[in-house]
Amino acid sequence: MTHRFHPEALAEYDEAAAYYAGCQPGLEARFLDAVEAAIHRICEAPDRWRRFDGEIRRCLVHVFPYVVLYSVEPGGLV
Repeated sequence: MTHRFHPEALAEYDEAAAYYAGCQPGLEARFLDAVEAAIHRICEAPDRWRRFDGEIRRCLVHVFPYVVLYSVEPGGLV
């Protein structure tokens, strides 16, 4: 299944990555890997996670204090 970021979510994702890049060497890559792993899990089985608000579902990102909020749309995940 394909996915795309909402523009505001992409901006938040970029800000978080920049924050972690400034905290510790290699932490940005670990953050990006953790978010991508969450997105991969969602793409494999989008109905696995319960609804959070209406049609919006959420998947926790391992290790980092973030969730991936998404909806299942006809063209893929948003």
